[in-house]
Amino acid sequence: MKTIYNLATSVVSLTLLLIVSSCSNDYFDRFPTDEPTENTFFTDQASIEQMLNDGYVTLRDAYEYYYVIGDLASDDVYNSKFNNSSDHITINESNVVADNGIISNLWNSAYATISRTNLVLENIDKVSMSDSVRNQYANEAKFLRGLMYFNLVRIYGDVPLVLEDVKTQEEALSYGREAVANVYDQIIADFTDAEKLPAFYTDNADIGRATRYAAKGMLAKVYLTLKRYSEANAKLEQVMASPPTGNANAYHLLTSYADVFDAANPNNAEIIFAVQFARGFTPSQGNPFVQGAMANEDIGTGVLKRGTGTFLMTEDLAASFPNSDKRRGMFSRLDGSRRSYVFTTKYYDEGMVSTVDAGNDWIVLRYADINLMYAEVQNEMGDPGAAYPFLQAVRTRAGLATDENLKTDQAAMRLAIEQERRLELFCEGHRWFDLSRTDRLLTVMNSHFQSDLSNDEIGTDNMVQDYELIFPIPRFQVNLNPENIDQNDQY
Repeated sequence: MKTIYNLATSVVSLTLLLIVSSCSNDYFDRFPTDEPTENTFFTDQASIEQMLNDGYVTLRDAYEYYYVIGDLASDDVYNSKFNNSSDHITINESNVVADNGIISNLWNSAYATISRTNLVLENIDKVSMSDSVRNQYANEAKFLRGLMYFNLVRIYGDVPLVLEDVKTQEEALSYGREAVANVYDQIIADFTDAEKLPAFYTDNADIGRATRYAAKGMLAKVYLTLKRYSEANAKLEQVMASPPTGNANAYHLLTSYADVFDAANPNNAEIIFAVQFARGFTPSQGNPFVQGAMANEDIGTGVLKRGTGTFLMTEDLAASFPNSDKRRGMFSRLDGSRRSYVFTTKYYDEGMVSTVDAGNDWIVLRYADINLMYAEVQNEMGDPGAAYPFLQAVRTRAGLATDENLKTDQAAMRLAIEQERRLELFCEGHRWFDLSRTDRLLTVMNSHFQSDLSNDEIGTDNMVQDYELIFPIPRFQVNLNPENIDQNDQY
């Protein structure tokens, strides 16, 4: 979907004007009169498409720091303290405060995407287009909105549930925090509507948009998070059954694990939904993760000699891979003057020649995740034997055997799935959320903080407490609207 993003960049500044307008009652009455307004911009199908495309563009911002929660807050990733990034370090060490800039960025960027989707949904019935296109665009907007609220509710707990374009300061300040259960109801409603999307796209310019099966897969993840296993089971089976096996668009595990992440092989048959990045555009549309995954000292070769050191693999994670595991090929080790570094190469683009401009996408949902979720659901419904072949399929690709005793041991199967998700989905933003979902976060993380890993990786005398299972509301949001936005306990 690279062409979508190229088109969408032309509308970013216009969109910002539309969003900023929500801070003034009389913005649309101001001069000069040739400035864009909602009434003059949303006049045809192309204008709705541009705003929707801009929603996809802002996903890049919404996911730029997603790994900081999904990976860096967990036992899988650490931040090299030499970079002195207190925002990263405090999240890595479970000492987060409400002034943390990354916590604010995650909040603001998610609501920026939500604002685009609300503008689409509010204006889509005002312009002429076919019913099929109208329904598709509306349901794509709902998919993006559901995705953002799913991220928000898992990170912050209760959050403002904004379902309309906010046009005045008074209206903005009227929103308080909505209960988690109500936010999940809306997420489920949005993803359920998005199930009406096309199963796949044939036009290359559309490949990468949300699809019916992306909605079903995300809905399954929501149900799994809520421990509604039978509903998760139904959605996962629909993803695995359609499109039918043999169809050119059927989802499946690729033969080669490395091929899943190849920038030259985007939106492949394993990827169900991804945030799109691209190499070779001005301004750059490359991913930021490749630099985070390189140490912040000169140890690399070629175009990437030094990175920021914010996305480095812990020694514990690296040691968790058996020597025969083929997935070891997606991380590397280099020795620097300060220490030896292990880092993922999932975001390294072999096509980079003169500049660091990686086109590897951020994968939100892929088929291996579907397999492992399905295994988890079968096990939690009391049938580890039914879970076994789906765990086995992932391990077989990695070149590993699977213990057949797991077929009759639910507790052992539960831990095996947890470990397999760690290895299969490493550095893809899943670990913290997986441990949270399975109520294993305190146990695993506090064992991690009591290990003999280096100070760089775990700091000194750190631990995760009950209240830290969610993160603080950005202090600015609380200060801006203290009557309606309260802080999470103990932050």
